[in-house]
Amino acid sequence: MKYVFFIFFIAASLTACHNDTAPVSTTETETSADAGADEHIRLTAAQMQQAGIQTGQPEQREIPTYLSCSGTIDVPPAYQQAVHSPVMGFVRNIRHLPGEQVRRGERLASIEHPDLVRLQRTFLETAARLPYLQKDKDRKAELAESDAASQRDYELAVSELAIMQSRYEGLKAELQLIGINTQAVEETKTIQSSIALTAPSNGQLTQMEVRSGQLVQPETMLFQITDGSHLHLELEVYAKDLHKVKKGQPVIANLPGMETPVTGTVHLVNQSIDLAQKTARVHVHLDEPTPQLAIGSFLFAKVQTDTRMALTVPEEAIVRSGEEAYVFLETADGFQKMLVKPGVAADGYVEISGKGISDRTPVALKGAYYINGTE
Repeated sequence: MKYVFFIFFIAASLTACHNDTAPVSTTETETSADAGADEHIRLTAAQMQQAGIQTGQPEQREIPTYLSCSGTIDVPPAYQQAVHSPVMGFVRNIRHLPGEQVRRGERLASIEHPDLVRLQRTFLETAARLPYLQKDKDRKAELAESDAASQRDYELAVSELAIMQSRYEGLKAELQLIGINTQAVEETKTIQSSIALTAPSNGQLTQMEVRSGQLVQPETMLFQITDGSHLHLELEVYAKDLHKVKKGQPVIANLPGMETPVTGTVHLVNQSIDLAQKTARVHVHLDEPTPQLAIGSFLFAKVQTDTRMALTVPEEAIVRSGEEAYVFLETADGFQKMLVKPGVAADGYVEISGKGISDRTPVALKGAYYINGTE
């Protein structure tokens, strides 16, 4: 019986010991968790000076309101020239490649065709008949005055001369339109078998739709020359947002592959709506010439449509961790992380909002990443 009582006493003692230690463990865990939530980062004055840490309060600043859209790099229609052959013919002597720069009047190719020869031959024959018809008309005028010839013969001579003069002037204008020097043809009696196609303006040869030996018609575009001296942004703005866009508003555009954004100003708002896309075009002039931009490049743009007052801090005051952002609150015990929601950034400042943040909240304005690294 003594042995049974002794075993029961030991079991009861062990159970009591186990119950006494459990609350102690729970209390210690809670204390540790509270300490982690209220953790402060303490820095000496020397550390703050060495890291360039500056403290202050968020301030109210004007923050722009942007309208996001997309667009392309473009040039006005007047700065794009299409080159056609004025006559049907075979293409010869192509001298350039797509992408080359050409100057106005520079030869691009030549056109050959038997019709060119026939046209010049007819012009020379017409020019040769004019002196004879002029003399015949004068002679019949004298005969008609002396009744040696009928008035009818004189009128016929006048008519034939007028018809030949009209034909001569028509052939001359036609040859000049296709680029043949009629004065040289008439004086030298030399017929040229080809005409030169020349660049109508300075620019880059952006399209070449022809190959040597090809038979082309006047309606066929052979080359396109683009003058890139007036590059601009052509934006597509949704019809529902068009009323927000006004002439003179600043624009910031980002192109894929370019680190530095392109800036410009709204110059023209087209009020015509594309019913299929439900957008309208906005013409933007660049602030500075940017010749390295490629015509047709796609871009994302922001049009500043308005401004508003917002609570802001310098960009360097915010520390980001994944999708979250923090500022460091200055307290009597050091610095403490404070969760904030960043908004629009402009001119080196970022809009912030969050619980407990105001224009009287002391935070680290500079050196936030140094503080974050000392955790």
